[in-house]
Amino acid sequence: MENPQFILMLPVLLFSLSLHEFAHALAAKWAGDDTATRLGRLTLNPLAHIDPVGTVIVPLICLVQAMTGGGGFFFGWAKPVPVNSNRFKKLVWEVYVSGAGPCANFSLVILFTMILKLMFQTRFLPLPFISSDASEAIVMLFVQFIGLNVLLGLFNLIPIPPLDGSHIFYYFFVLPHTKDHAIFKIYTFLERYGFLLLMFLLFAIPSERNPFYLVYNKAIMLIFKFIFT
Repeated sequence: MENPQFILMLPVLLFSLSLHEFAHALAAKWAGDDTATRLGRLTLNPLAHIDPVGTVIVPLICLVQAMTGGGGFFFGWAKPVPVNSNRFKKLVWEVYVSGAGPCANFSLVILFTMILKLMFQTRFLPLPFISSDASEAIVMLFVQFIGLNVLLGLFNLIPIPPLDGSHIFYYFFVLPHTKDHAIFKIYTFLERYGFLLLMFLLFAIPSERNPFYLVYNKAIMLIFKFIFT
């Protein structure tokens, strides 16, 4: 990834993470829990969602990797939204609240995909009323929104704690069993070591053999094939 692209990626990352956490807070409020609202997390203000590691250190590591030719993901996460599932109207709201964040990211993907598709179909690019450089920057911004939000949405659906997908997985596949069941023990193990497994997935496995990257790359190829054909 070229350095100018990183300049665009930083605000894209902050907005995408903020929308993700805002969606969790909003869904939790609808579910009957106002914990996040009372703590000021029902907002799109990035300052309310910044996590020192996920929003600062990890993106900087990605930047250093890119500048030294290491490639890989540009990635990060925000401070998790606190929720009290005991206050939910129904237990199934755990699924809705957990899925709200990835759905917000996929909504951005759909929005910017359709805008770019429309602009190219109507031959509105390059934009006639601004310079070619500015027009290119706008297109690149849209592309970054699409790419990063596909990444965030897919990654958060991985069923490994503490990601959103783990709560969905727990509701459908772990909760129906007793605590002495094998799948319950596996989930308990993942709760303890899930973060290390995720870091290994992100940074230790080369992109050409990384299963998550392969899925992400396939999704991106399908999206841009739709836009440009």
